[in-house]
Amino acid sequence: MQMKKKKNLMIQKPKMLIVEDKAVNRYVLKSIFEEDYTIAECPDGRMAIELLEEERDAVAVVLLDIVMPVCDGFAVLEYMKATALDTVPVILISSNVDDNNIQKAHEYDVVDYIQKPFQENVVRQRVQRVVDLYQSKREKIAYEQAE
Repeated sequence: MQMKKKKNLMIQKPKMLIVEDKAVNRYVLKSIFEEDYTIAECPDGRMAIELLEEERDAVAVVLLDIVMPVCDGFAVLEYMKATALDTVPVILISSNVDDNNIQKAHEYDVVDYIQKPFQENVVRQRVQRVVDLYQSKREKIAYEQAE
């Protein structure tokens, strides 16, 4: 597990799962986020499902392509919904901006949709905003359960 040194303290980086069939897109996303996240990469949905089965509590955010061979992004979303992993924020990434895909994604509670080609500052801000929001939500739930 990778650690990040910050203010003389060792803290664990959150894990990001990038599910994208094109290696160049995985590379671009990894280069944007590798300083702040431990990156796991999957070239198709089937491998993403296997990784999510093994590390279900460790993943802080999923960047998920829609159109992939073997197993598409919607199959991954269906798996996450069926196995109560829908508490992990998912941001869809696609060059296919289509109202039907966006509507279908919202039915799975996808939190955001990022269009390719990627604009680094936009992608970074949107992902960080989602991760921070979900972290605050988890902390609030943990606090309420502790009372």
